[in-house]
Amino acid sequence: MDQLLAALADPERLRLYARVVLEDLTPSESESPEARKHLGRLVATGLVERLPDGSLRADPAVFRRARPEEPRPDVPRRLVGFFAGGRLTTIPVRPAVRRELLAHLTSTLFEGGRSYSEREVNDAFRTVHDDTSALRRYSIENGLLVRERDGSSYRRVAA
Repeated sequence: MDQLLAALADPERLRLYARVVLEDLTPSESESPEARKHLGRLVATGLVERLPDGSLRADPAVFRRARPEEPRPDVPRRLVGFFAGGRLTTIPVRPAVRRELLAHLTSTLFEGGRSYSEREVNDAFRTVHDDTSALRRYSIENGLLVRERDGSSYRRVAA
């Protein structure tokens, strides 16, 4: 659900989504660079569907499929100060603390033995912090996630 709300948080993207819902967006308007950028995000989250003929349709079922986020497991005591409202407020600078934080995140956000696309990894990290590339990079550097050589997928390393 957070991803849906985040996608609609941008005022311009929300206006564009409303026009798709009202079927008030012309094909030429949807081709501007700015509209394409926003529509890409709306399509990626499932809010908008691009039909085979190139037209756009809002998918109200995405809201029915969204379920409330499960409560986060307890954050280790040493890491509590880095969180507010269930979100990571800052990435620790000290390597040992950062590694402990990343170990906590990777063990709670990713299942062992499963491959994840980069988008799935980013979506998971985005639930706690907006700098997904830093969390992904640090997790790889600390040996907590492994990235395939071709960059096609990621796996959590067994503890």
